[in-house]
Amino acid sequence: MRRRIVTAAFAVATIAAIAWVLRGQDWSVLRTTLDGRPAGFVVTMGVLALLANAVALLAAMTSWRQTLRAAGHELTTMDATRLYFAGQFAKYLPGKVFSLVVNLRMGRTLGVPAARMASAWVLTLVIGVLTGATIGLLAGPELLGASAGWLILAALPIVAALIRPSLLSTAATVAARVLRRPAPEVNPDGVRPALVTQLLSWLAAGLQLWLIAVAVGANPVGSLLLCVGAFGLATVAGMFAVFAPEGIGVREVLLLAALGVSLPLPVASVVALSSRLIVILSELLTALVAYGVAVTLQKQSQDSSKAVPVRS
Repeated sequence: MRRRIVTAAFAVATIAAIAWVLRGQDWSVLRTTLDGRPAGFVVTMGVLALLANAVALLAAMTSWRQTLRAAGHELTTMDATRLYFAGQFAKYLPGKVFSLVVNLRMGRTLGVPAARMASAWVLTLVIGVLTGATIGLLAGPELLGASAGWLILAALPIVAALIRPSLLSTAATVAARVLRRPAPEVNPDGVRPALVTQLLSWLAAGLQLWLIAVAVGANPVGSLLLCVGAFGLATVAGMFAVFAPEGIGVREVLLLAALGVSLPLPVASVVALSSRLIVILSELLTALVAYGVAVTLQKQSQDSSKAVPVRS
């Protein structure tokens, strides 16, 4: 009963937090921006943006699951889906520790030791920041022009991490000390797949922003790297905004500054706000679909295990 009450309270708080994120946003400029644009084209690009962000979420969940495996624990698809998306929705609550609290609590019910869950959480944070900042370098040529050549040096940390994953373990240990968490104990060789998968997640998430920008008139070729890189940088910056749930406001301001290079500012604001809405809708829909698929697969597995062949 107590667990049900806590779960219900968490669900209500999450819904209220999402409503707060969307409250007060100025959507009046959206109609003016879309005047003259073919409705079918805009809707198609919006649907594709939803799908792109869904791919990003599933890749991020896979990366997190690989990180947890590297920390010494394997979860079933069903359990991983439930635990990951519960932590995802917790990010809409003020503060940055609620997702960890939810992960620790749910992980305990699934038999995951708190130390391993905390290790995976810290390492996932380090991987997310490193890969997101690296993807952000793609926006450099558009923002800095000819002076962006030195950004190649900024990509060296990700190359070093791919060659020697143990460096990430060291970085996670430092991050754990800053966050006053136990030092993570992980298998360095198991970190590399999580790193690559998270890079793919950032690319898909940036593609979501690009599709929205193209829908409102951005140059498809010139805005691709700008959108992908800007989304990575803006989202990472939002991670460090401890005062803002899910980086609300911080991400939008940075996206507005970056997109203003190739779009009028009013249009850029529409893209930034629309991206926020697309991400929220995608998270809700992806969680429902992924959970439904996981339940179906689990049921099929249970049915097949019960089917014992009859011996003659």
